[in-house]
Amino acid sequence: KTIKQEHPQLLGSSVFGYNEIHKEWSQFLPKLRGRKQKIPNVYIVVADVAKAFDSIDQDKLLEILKGIVENDRYFLREYTHVVCTKKCVRTFTDRISCEDHGNNNQIIRSKVAARVCSSPSIIIDQGRSQCVDKKTLHSLMAEHLLGNILRIGWRFYLQKVGICQGGSISSLLCSFYLAHLERSKILPHLEKARGLKSEPSCDPYRKKDLDRDDTSCIRNSAIINLHKKDVSLETDLWHRRDHTSGCTDDARHENSSSPSNMLLRLIDDFLFISTSKEQATTFFNRVYKGFGEYNCNMNNSKFGLNFDLGKAKHLPNRLYTGADGIQFLPWSGLLINCRTLEIQADYTRYLNIHIRFTITVQANDKAGSSLRAKLCDYMHPKCNAIFYDSNINSSTIVRLNAYQAFLLCAMKFHCYVCSIPHNTELNPSYLLEIIERSFRYMYKLVKNQIYIMKVHNTHPVLRLKREEMIWLGLSAYIWILKKKQARHKKLLKLLRCKLSDCGKMVVALSSLKYATEDSHSSVFQDIKF
Repeated sequence: KTIKQEHPQLLGSSVFGYNEIHKEWSQFLPKLRGRKQKIPNVYIVVADVAKAFDSIDQDKLLEILKGIVENDRYFLREYTHVVCTKKCVRTFTDRISCEDHGNNNQIIRSKVAARVCSSPSIIIDQGRSQCVDKKTLHSLMAEHLLGNILRIGWRFYLQKVGICQGGSISSLLCSFYLAHLERSKILPHLEKARGLKSEPSCDPYRKKDLDRDDTSCIRNSAIINLHKKDVSLETDLWHRRDHTSGCTDDARHENSSSPSNMLLRLIDDFLFISTSKEQATTFFNRVYKGFGEYNCNMNNSKFGLNFDLGKAKHLPNRLYTGADGIQFLPWSGLLINCRTLEIQADYTRYLNIHIRFTITVQANDKAGSSLRAKLCDYMHPKCNAIFYDSNINSSTIVRLNAYQAFLLCAMKFHCYVCSIPHNTELNPSYLLEIIERSFRYMYKLVKNQIYIMKVHNTHPVLRLKREEMIWLGLSAYIWILKKKQARHKKLLKLLRCKLSDCGKMVVALSSLKYATEDSHSSVFQDIKF
């Protein structure tokens, strides 16, 4: 994890979660829009690695990791992280790499703060350190990768290919592996396709006997404008930035992104966006062939393209078109607008499953309080700042994202109420109270997520008002529950009264009217609940 923080260039185009996607998107869109503030035509390719964890070449990964762990020794400092919430106090003990055995608590606290979550917490330095040399680390890595034993029935098997899924560092190991693949196979192919002549590459994953002047390429990577015909160190077509620990926030993906190209990968899901159809086609052709040296192939059923490619006609295309005619490409739980690059949540994943199979109902005599907590829990996945940042999404899409989040929550609400034992009846007034509470909770979550991104040097803008959030929530619940009117007749009456109390000023906003039009949420017409 320390290497991940201090040398993000070793992770290539990797992103870990929506917050990092948000950061990359916020940096890419202004360059793409330019002075005219208009998105040019973009060509998008989505690809997924088939059985990513199961197909990793263990020896290849071990070789890559040995090149990453270069220091002769590492000092590990133990600390305790105390997280305080309204319900409980939890403690976690972990270790973090530090420079030496010194007692510089300020440095330790800053490193830990960069790793832990933003919840109210206390960090306690335990004052205990351990020195681990490079040879020991290499031995531990080999044991972790080559010694995984599986039990199937009464037999035990040694895993010879792939790595264990669900391990604490499995996602990170997979990211290092695919980042090495990107740098050695994908990026050179994109450069070659444009006839670029770059300087001899320097492999940052394997330690070499280099002169002092030559080692600069280990800690630096390049942004290459693939649309230029030449690359020269004397021109601004080849940009270098220092990848020391003090500059890690701007370091990632510089070897795979340019003002007109962006490559992102969430573990094993690739996303390539370019203003050049030729570049997008080149990327598709290369990943479609697979990478035998890495035992890596793409899942042909999960390709997504927003442009016509003759040779790919036999492949299923995950391009999704709503009733309003807008085209999207799903990627890692997101729907990417193929024209504007605005971001929405992907609800198409619910099309082939009944909503009642996505919830759990506690069988106890506290059905009301359980439902109250569940409604708040349902809002968490859809409150990320990337959906509500006005720097990425227009005002209409920001409100549409909130409306659709409430539509799904209303479906889960109905399924939960139907699953409560018949001898327990909840008062409609109480149900209205906990529904309204979930609206306020949702708005608080969104504001908190916006604040977190500001702390991490991304500057999102929230232009969604609290009363608008409440109006959207009420409208969503009414739209869903009127489909089950026989069961929720009294509750619907209360919801409509609350909606009328919001006033005509809110209703008059065109962005709210757009958000509640059925054509923009047509996917919910086909979700079973």
